Amino acid sequence: MAEVVDKFFGQALDKGAKCQRLDRDEALALAARITPERLHALGRAALANRRMRYDAKATYVFNLQINPANICGARCTFCNYAASKNDPHAYVMSEEEILDKVAQLQPTEAHIVGGLNQVWPYERNLELVRRLRAEYPGLHIKAFTAVEIAYFANTTRKSEQQILEELKSAGVEALPGGGAEIFSERLWQQHWKNKIGPQEWVRIHQLAHRVGLTTNATMLFGFGDTWAERIEHLLILRQAQDASQGFACFIPLAFQPGEGRFVTHGPTPLETLALLSISRLVLDNIPHLKSYWPMSGVETAAAGLSWGADDMDGTISEEKIAHLAGATTPKGLARDRMTETIRMAGFEPVERNGRFEEVKEER
Repeated sequence: MAEVVDKFFGQALDKGAKCQRLDRDEALALAARITPERLHALGRAALANRRMRYDAKATYVFNLQINPANICGARCTFCNYAASKNDPHAYVMSEEEILDKVAQLQPTEAHIVGGLNQVWPYERNLELVRRLRAEYPGLHIKAFTAVEIAYFANTTRKSEQQILEELKSAGVEALPGGGAEIFSERLWQQHWKNKIGPQEWVRIHQLAHRVGLTTNATMLFGFGDTWAERIEHLLILRQAQDASQGFACFIPLAFQPGEGRFVTHGPTPLETLALLSISRLVLDNIPHLKSYWPMSGVETAAAGLSWGADDMDGTISEEKIAHLAGATTPKGLARDRMTETIRMAGFEPVERNGRFEEVKEER
């Protein structure tokens, strides 16, 4: 059996390094046994793959994370961000606070994610998007997860397609990838059964693609999931992308356990690097792979550029979700530190916009 796995592992590395598609057996073989030697082999193949795609360029975006409220009724077991309205850490932002923050920072991209609540219901969120688009015509607005789209539809008695079309008309250009967690029926039932499950998440993203919105995709890992479940998640995403061609980027999210949770620590940096490299080799049809520093840490994220990632996300001023879960990373990374970090990792920093287009103008 070990010889068969080794055969598939070697085949997967050879094909993956050339940006060729891996079959299921080859994908599973990549994660069958993560040893130090195999980790380095994965890194070499993933680096060859990303260099074929992007050479030495590594992108980042000047973005602002907007979380209008953290009041949420989903009650996911792993979430330290969500609050009930009477919790000490509950907060609600006003439109003026949000618009003042955008005016102060002038980001290239706004990333809007809230909770499942009626403090910021659908119409209020829709009007916020309209105001942002009217006041900042060039701002890339990436807003509302598939979980929120389903919630908006349920609470307004509109179809999900109508919600997506109205958001697009108001100014939304893309959906973030949050809420996917991991495509495991086992873990869905255990940890976030009050939200949509894996099949519904994929369906809503493909619906967004059909109405002309691009989307991101994520995977939360390191909270009791197995390598087999992680590989299955990647294969489901790859199949969905074959069908709808709307995923722009994949972002693995290293679990932040916080206090009093069911695991004492999240994934190790080496586990994060292994997942980045395997993701790059398996997801031949999703263009970009993000090394998300707010959850993995700046150093691990920078190392991830050598394990297949081509993007470091962004400056993310006022990022809240990961930090309320206990992330120890800085809340914002200024442009000069971002570019220095990428250069120190051996790559060429390139500022991009939300459409992954290079930003040309001087700032």
